[in-house]
Amino acid sequence: MKSSGSGRLRAGIDYREEYPVVCYQTGQMQEPQTLPLDFGGQAGHTACFRRILSALKRYGKKEAICAAVVLPDMSEDVIRQYMTEAYEAGFPENSVQVMGELESFVHFVMHQTNDIWQQQVWLLEFGAQEVQATAVQVNKRTTPMVAQAREPECWKVGSLSDGDRDERLSECVKDRFGKTPVSAVFLTGTDLNAEDYKKSREEICFRRRVFVGEQLQARGACLMAGDESGSRPYLFLSEQTLLYNVGIRSSRGGKEEISTIVQAGCSWYEAEAECELILLSEPILEFSFQSMLGGDAIRAGMLLNDLPGRPKGATRLLVEVHFPGPARCEVRVTDLGFGELYPSSDLYWRETFLLEEQEEKEDGHGSGGDL
Repeated sequence: MKSSGSGRLRAGIDYREEYPVVCYQTGQMQEPQTLPLDFGGQAGHTACFRRILSALKRYGKKEAICAAVVLPDMSEDVIRQYMTEAYEAGFPENSVQVMGELESFVHFVMHQTNDIWQQQVWLLEFGAQEVQATAVQVNKRTTPMVAQAREPECWKVGSLSDGDRDERLSECVKDRFGKTPVSAVFLTGTDLNAEDYKKSREEICFRRRVFVGEQLQARGACLMAGDESGSRPYLFLSEQTLLYNVGIRSSRGGKEEISTIVQAGCSWYEAEAECELILLSEPILEFSFQSMLGGDAIRAGMLLNDLPGRPKGATRLLVEVHFPGPARCEVRVTDLGFGELYPSSDLYWRETFLLEEQEEKEDGHGSGGDL
């Protein structure tokens, strides 16, 4: 486990169940530790957050606390609800961030020594009747590296009392681990004892490093709490991750360049931006979509039909960008005019760009009036 190297007090709060599991880490600690808490009699998220904050203040000042909360539901309304409740409980403003369970596990994995994630890494979470299996793969050929987590699989293995659980689990492991080299496996909810798991234990442990542990999501969140600098040597990639940096061709100091307006790496449903610009030439905007996985950038133009004729530099435009899907970018451009001499025409233009492997831009046409 790598040391955090931070003097701040970090907390990882796994809130996937009714009551959260919490880990904390000070600058003197090599790895996160479980924060012992009793939530008996607590009602509601705000009360639980208040209990967590009270316990954390034993290890550092309130102003030094940074927390990351793991949620099972990453919808915008749920995220805002938990954030609001944490701040109502007394957490300092801008001290709380939110992540999903896949992201928190990836951060946990990537803070291990690199021999752990040289090949595929699996998390096996044992339940009464099934095992939830999640795979993480790191692409070390990109800069920064890309860590990708697959959506969890559900292996139906039955209960121990059935007598076939070991055999079924062994077959699942053979099928999934046999396709790609696996360097490490993390287990939760079991000790994988030799009596109950003779066959599957041999299959899982064969030439792999295997760890039994708990609170992995809370520990991963704790390691990343307060880290929003974007300076880490890897990017987290899942089905929700935006893969494209969105730029627009512009001119500064007489030199043309691509100005980035949306950065890859965030969740696609959170990716949105707006900017204002001055049109200096033809009524055409050129966008660039550069994949974080490498390759040539996708270039696409947007024609502003029927834009009123004005002198050079006398047209101000509002550009708004958002993603209704991971590879679907929508752009709206609004004519703002230029002061009293050149009032707004109330025209706007909308275009949708498809960014799949076989890119095909949807036909778009300028339009005026209300939405």
